[in-house]
Amino acid sequence: MFFILFTFLALIGGATFYIYFRIRLLLPAPGTWQLVVARCVYALLILSFFIGMVLQRNGMYGLSSPFTIVGSWMLAAILYFVLAFLAIDIARGVNALTFKSDILTFRYVHGDSNGHLWALVGSIVAMVVLVCGYFNARNPVTTHLTYKTDKEISRNFKYVLVSDVHLGMINCDRFMSVLRDRINAENADFVVIAGDFFDGDPYPVVNSQVGEMLRDIKTGYGVFAVNGNHEWLGEAYVADEFLKKHGVTVLRDSTARLPFGVTIAGREDLSAGRGMKRPGRKPLSEVVSGISRTDYAILLDHQPVNLEQAAESGVVDIELSGHTHAGAQLWPLFIITRRIYENDFGQYRNGNTDFYTTSGYGTWGPPIRTSARPELVVIEVEKK
Repeated sequence: MFFILFTFLALIGGATFYIYFRIRLLLPAPGTWQLVVARCVYALLILSFFIGMVLQRNGMYGLSSPFTIVGSWMLAAILYFVLAFLAIDIARGVNALTFKSDILTFRYVHGDSNGHLWALVGSIVAMVVLVCGYFNARNPVTTHLTYKTDKEISRNFKYVLVSDVHLGMINCDRFMSVLRDRINAENADFVVIAGDFFDGDPYPVVNSQVGEMLRDIKTGYGVFAVNGNHEWLGEAYVADEFLKKHGVTVLRDSTARLPFGVTIAGREDLSAGRGMKRPGRKPLSEVVSGISRTDYAILLDHQPVNLEQAAESGVVDIELSGHTHAGAQLWPLFIITRRIYENDFGQYRNGNTDFYTTSGYGTWGPPIRTSARPELVVIEVEKK
């Protein structure tokens, strides 16, 4: 954990200096008090996310909110400012070896007009990407899937899958209100939440209007949820009690059977076994041992890992997951998730078991998505 944190901070620090030495041409002239102020503002922006985290952990939610929002945007801004200027620097290098065009022959120093131009171009490109990513994140799509089964269900049914809502300091009442209305418009038999409903600390949600909105979700047979890693980053037991209090059935290595021949099984998140005072999770074989082989079995497991276990169980018809944000939410981080997960996004099949890893509905950190659209997934199951 220390190594990961150190690496993350080192990358942030290096990126911060790299960006500064490109955008400094857009700042006030050297030797002026305005430049000192600009540098202080830049440092505050970079540190905002960490300041917000510290304030939030100490219960100062009102004070932490602006720092958390600004700091979250800065995480994405750092990535895309680095990518924009890296592309420019690569073009400069290629130009120096080949074309030697005047427009790409410059240095990032005051007085170099081409350097000033490209500092402006790189900044504008990065900001346009951020704005487009914000509008993408705020306009989820509805994905419709249909599966056929020969299991002994008494009728066709429809349900809604939602994952990675990440309710907290950034996404809360208004965000949940829109989600509730979209779910209700589907007239589903039930809803499943595949983890990370909370964005860590549950108290901003506990003290909001989200609970009443959960009660307002209209289904024939209820709402079912499992924990994700972000529930465990906060206080999972508080999060679970909040969900139960507002009509959600939390499945922690347990099952729930519906009267038309459907069983929903929920696994405790993989992260539950890490750290002190955590019970871990049961083997999948134990979780599904009581499921009738004639039932249509839906398995909820937040992180799409060890998929072969569901396929080999001989019981699970479909496993539903989230966690990956379809490439960690920000392009090009899909390079990482595709190396880690067998199915980091979309449909997959192994043997007689279907799998679907959703891109998720919300956002972690920056309210920005440049990798894939957020989605609400509507699944219909029909008898063959």
